[in-house]
Amino acid sequence: MHSLLFLKCLLSGFLLAAPIGPVNLICLKRTLSEGRLSGLAAGLGAALADALFAYIAAAGLHVFTDFILRHVSLLRWVGGLLIIYLGYRTFQSAAPCREEARPSPHSLLRLVGKVFVLTLTNPFTIFAFLAVFSTLGIAGRITSLTATVLVALAVFTGSALWWLTLTGLVACFRNRITDKVIIKINRLSGVLIILLGIVSILEL
Repeated sequence: MHSLLFLKCLLSGFLLAAPIGPVNLICLKRTLSEGRLSGLAAGLGAALADALFAYIAAAGLHVFTDFILRHVSLLRWVGGLLIIYLGYRTFQSAAPCREEARPSPHSLLRLVGKVFVLTLTNPFTIFAFLAVFSTLGIAGRITSLTATVLVALAVFTGSALWWLTLTGLVACFRNRITDKVIIKINRLSGVLIILLGIVSILEL
């Protein structure tokens, strides 16, 4: 029973991480400019947030879902402005020297925290998990704390697998891409991230 639950939640984590959004663009940009480790740090922040949302959804912690519902507008504003800021920074960034583009442990931790907070400001992620859990019949199988923790761990694993896949694919082409192309990708990614932030605010 637990193995089937784990597989379903792993698939949920993978699929919910895959749609193109700000985090995917940030991960792509970081992998190209700083290497796979930096891209994985961005993915880790998102995976941790997904796991937290999955735990809340699985545990049925209504105090958190009620809080999110009451503060949807604030969360969307904060998230939208943060996305716009990150988009601006991405647009402004130049192509770094490949040999010097090795992020320090401190900068990687900051990136994990930044993307974690960014992901948490999307209040509809938790409702996406609630919908997926209901569709896949997961909700009825969560009957203990062990099962709840297993759900969060499985979602984290599925999300992490997506980020491993994405950064791996991007890293394969990194050395074939010139600095001029990286700058163009930064510009395009920055514009797209800013637009996503604006859309997030306008949907209020």
